[in-house]
Parts: sequence; structure tokens; C-alpha cells
Amino acid sequence: MARSVDSGTRKDAGAVRQRLRVVGAVLAVLVMAAAAGFLAGAGFGTGTSDAVRGLVVAVAVGLLAAGATVGVWRVNRRHAARLGISTSRYLRVARSVRRGEAPDDPVERAAAADLVSRMRGGPGSMSHLWAPRLLIGGGVLWGAAGVVFIADDAYGWALYAFAMMGLVLVQLVSLRRRERRLEAAARGLGI
Repeated sequence: MARSVDSGTRKDAGAVRQRLRVVGAVLAVLVMAAAAGFLAGAGFGTGTSDAVRGLVVAVAVGLLAAGATVGVWRVNRRHAARLGISTSRYLRVARSVRRGEAPDDPVERAAAADLVSRMRGGPGSMSHLWAPRLLIGGGVLWGAAGVVFIADDAYGWALYAFAMMGLVLVQLVSLRRRERRLEAAARGLGI
């Protein structure tokens, strides 16, 4: 009897640690987003620094990041409830699908099959008609903006534009890798 109580206590402690790890990661992302917003608003590319403008941008970026986090969490919780599993288990299945792995548990396999079908038709999929074209177009526009900023002697903004162009093009390359992993998970599920 003491043995089962002890293992139950360890399982509860592990769940609490996992929740604290997730909350810590979310808070770290929100703090980093707010700090980046402050730095961008306080003087990036303007030649002067303005703390009030930095705080306003930091609050705006923090609120956007918090809203996006809550929205994504609600969508995941709704999908998990529809499939009859916990949200943390659903997210664990989603991570395994993104790595190209198929779970063994029948309940998790049903969740993985649902995830694969939704990911195949989503806008971030290589099979989606406009995703690669939009990413290429976005990269070209960011590059053109960088050239315009260089011509205008706004080197800070030019650096920002070229960095964004690089991020967009990296996203294009990662689409192919993500598609290969998704197909590996689909083969593992037999769909």
C-alpha cells in the first residue's frame, strides 16, 4: 500500500515539475519578447533613444505574445478534449509527429492521425499552394526594403530588413524538412 502511494506522489511531483517547466518557458518567451520590443521601440534605427516609446512597444509586443500564447493553448486544449486526451499528452504527440515519429498507443495514434491530416492541409505545409510563393515573395520584399534603407542611410533598419529576409528564407527551407518528417509520421501511422 505504501508503495503505490509513494509512486502516486512521485507521479504528481513529476506533473507539477512539468507544469512549472512549461510556465517558466512561456514566461521566459514573454519577457524576451517584451525586452526585444523595448529595445526596438527605444531607438533601433533612429539615432536617439526614447524610454517611453520603448515601454509602449514592449507592452504592445508583450500583449501580442501573451494573446497568441493563450489562443494557441485554447485551440490545442479544444482539439485534445475532442480526442479525449489531456492537453499535455496532445502536445507530446504533436512533438513526436513533427519529429516524424508515430506513437504506439492507440489513443495517441488517433491524435497523431488527426494532427497529420490537419498539418497536411494547413497554410504552413509545402503542399499548400501559396506557402512557398508567399515566403519567396516575403523574402524579396524584405530584401528590397533593406536596399531602400541602405539608400536612405538607415543602416539599422537595413540590418533589420535583411535579418527578416534571412528568417523568411530559412522558413522556406524548413518547409521541405517539415514535409519530409510529416510524411515519415504518416507512413508510420499507415495513412
